[in-house]
Amino acid sequence: MSSREPSGEPAPAPETGEERAAPPARAGAGERAGARRVAALLALALSLGAIAGVAYQRHAAVHLRALPRVPSCVRGARVALRKPVAVSGTEPRQTASGETVYLTPGEDRAVACALQLDEALARHLAGALAEQAPAQRAARLSELVRDRVPADPAYDRAASAAYMMASAALRGLPDDVPEVRAAAEELDRHHACRFDTRRPCPTRPPLPALVWLTGVPAALSLLGLLWIGLAASAARTRRWTARRGR
Repeated sequence: MSSREPSGEPAPAPETGEERAAPPARAGAGERAGARRVAALLALALSLGAIAGVAYQRHAAVHLRALPRVPSCVRGARVALRKPVAVSGTEPRQTASGETVYLTPGEDRAVACALQLDEALARHLAGALAEQAPAQRAARLSELVRDRVPADPAYDRAASAAYMMASAALRGLPDDVPEVRAAAEELDRHHACRFDTRRPCPTRPPLPALVWLTGVPAALSLLGLLWIGLAASAARTRRWTARRGR
């Protein structure tokens, strides 16, 4: 027998179990769709970030190499080379051409230190330090760093040590000689272009376009994930607060 409302209209039929379960089912479907969107965004961020990272590492391996550690003797040699040469040398050393030259004890210490890294470098350094005229000495020191150390990363320690000792030797020369100033500037420029230093390098190419084309979308995707996470956390906090207030 059907029941009626006081107004005479038929009473609504009681809700079935499937109807009562409908709202939670719709909520669960929405959560699964949201989880899929988050997973897709995360996959996009990781894949684009990996491409950008590889492109940057390839660029940095050639143009932004870190300064290597040099032997501790380089520091002592730099101190000795900064002092102006006032006496003739007495320590025999051989140059790259086989000529025997005589160096001061401080210069000889620098050559002995360079010998720990590369014999050819030590011989070229001996020849440069044997020059007495400031202009010629500055030119040979600049040539030492620019032309006598291979560009291969395997020679980075030798290149850094050569720069440190050559720049120290230039400080012992009169700074009012134009060739000395020009050699010092060339040394700094060459060193900055080989390693990642604070000095600018005019010949260093910019970052590859691939780094920007993939890195920027990857960063934006990560920001989107962060925003989604913050919004979800805020929603959970509101629900928890509402339950506590009942």
